[in-house]
Amino acid sequence: MRSNFFLVLIFSLCIAKGQENKNELGVSLFSIETYQPGGYAFGIEGYVNPLNAIIYKRAINEDFKLRSILTAEINASSYPNYRDECNDCGSFTHTGNAIEVSLGAQTGRTFKKFSPYGYVDLLYKYKYETAEYTNLWGLSGGQFSRDINSLGARLGFGLEYNFSKRLSVILEPTLSIAHTTTNGAGTYYWNEAFGRQNWVNYNETKLNFRGVNMLVINVKF
Repeated sequence: MRSNFFLVLIFSLCIAKGQENKNELGVSLFSIETYQPGGYAFGIEGYVNPLNAIIYKRAINEDFKLRSILTAEINASSYPNYRDECNDCGSFTHTGNAIEVSLGAQTGRTFKKFSPYGYVDLLYKYKYETAEYTNLWGLSGGQFSRDINSLGARLGFGLEYNFSKRLSVILEPTLSIAHTTTNGAGTYYWNEAFGRQNWVNYNETKLNFRGVNMLVINVKF
């Protein structure tokens, strides 16, 4: 917590120092997530979250910008829902909602109307998810709900197309690595036997790729 406070303080001082520079405010139109961490599936094999982020940037100089991002995603499911009508009449329903805040920096150059850049962000993410599942013609199944807290870093590149000095559109893929802590509980059954499953400070390190982390309409002022 103390390290997070100093990070925010340093970021705020940098913004204050650059008051003579330009501000930017953007809205991400959508993101595309893959099902499996590290996967490269797109389209119908992933899920789309519309209007998923608000982005603020401060240009320190022509090539360097600080950035802060607030992301909120509804139905942020990491797995596809399905119903198996052919083999064992199984089903799986999963829901997830997530909110994320990140602070970072980017650097790049402008070539006529295009501005490619690289970036790195530090991020914190909270996700709440639930699931219900059955298989073997209803002989087994279960349900669970859990909270997932993630702390990590995100890096990648972006490409900005400048319609004018004030209006642009930005595309950002991303690769993130985060330490996650999961807490939650659920139940499962097999025939007439019931049991419980629990996650108590269950820790993992996850790698995740997004083909489209943000598609942003950006205004400079």
